[in-house]
Amino acid sequence: MTPNRTTRGWLGRAATGATALLLGALSLSACGSDGSASEPSGGGETTQSSSTGANQAIADLVPADIRDRGVLRVAVPDGSAPLASVGDSGKPEGMDVDIANALGDLMGLDVQITAGSFDSQIPGLQSGKFDIAMGEYYITAERLKSADFVSGWRDYSSFATRADDDWKPATAQELCGHEIGVMKGSAEEASVQDFNDASCGSDKMKIDSFPDQAASFLSLDSKRIDAVVTGRGPLEAAAKQNQGFKITGEMGGGPCAVAVARTDGSADMLEAIKQGYDALIADGTYAKVLEKWDTEYGAVTEATIYTADSTPPDYS
Repeated sequence: MTPNRTTRGWLGRAATGATALLLGALSLSACGSDGSASEPSGGGETTQSSSTGANQAIADLVPADIRDRGVLRVAVPDGSAPLASVGDSGKPEGMDVDIANALGDLMGLDVQITAGSFDSQIPGLQSGKFDIAMGEYYITAERLKSADFVSGWRDYSSFATRADDDWKPATAQELCGHEIGVMKGSAEEASVQDFNDASCGSDKMKIDSFPDQAASFLSLDSKRIDAVVTGRGPLEAAAKQNQGFKITGEMGGGPCAVAVARTDGSADMLEAIKQGYDALIADGTYAKVLEKWDTEYGAVTEATIYTADSTPPDYS
């Protein structure tokens, strides 16, 4: 679970010239790994009213407290384009935002979406601030101690290197001995570190964790690091808009999921989200959303529920 990934207001103030061009397309990430942080700080918020397209069977599954409130509270990352980011309008946008709004519509609920830092989302669920987090999470044993999940997409990681060099790493082994950038709290931070410890021997990578994906690409552009490891989909989207880097290789990957607050009504909420995904897949809405955001490569044919007793997927 990406994870983060478009244009944000600070970007134009923080970067100029070629660097600004590069970063405008590169505030990116992949599915997120284990992370914990303080309460979320919002980077944008929007509320969409239900268009009364409710599916009664799905709406009936929504726990009473959420149904009585009439609002589905959703956290998304504030810089994970094309999955979720704060656009030029100052409002969240992306694949996860559109899916969240479609799920809320099926549930007969208004949808309040708050964008913030990726690694603060699960703490927000635990504190009762949000009902779900659309962070495209990898489902890990550690995460399953804190929340439940519904997978509705998949992702894998690739490597970005500068276009002006001829290094084209195809496997994680070829990263050994190099300085590598990852986003703090992302799946790549964990998987690259695990690989480094297990497989690089004496030729260790130097791994730099950045607060957001844009910062990692600034470092790549200025030649302070040799490569960035992040999600393939966001890299493909960014590559369409600039020629500053090249994409190679594949590492790990697997199901990405919505995190669901663990409450007395969790079982029903999980089923509502699963049935919502399956309905969106069946009626073609899911495919249209993925096509809109160039994320079709991660499409699945049905959603899957993961709870505390589930065996996590293998992302190796």
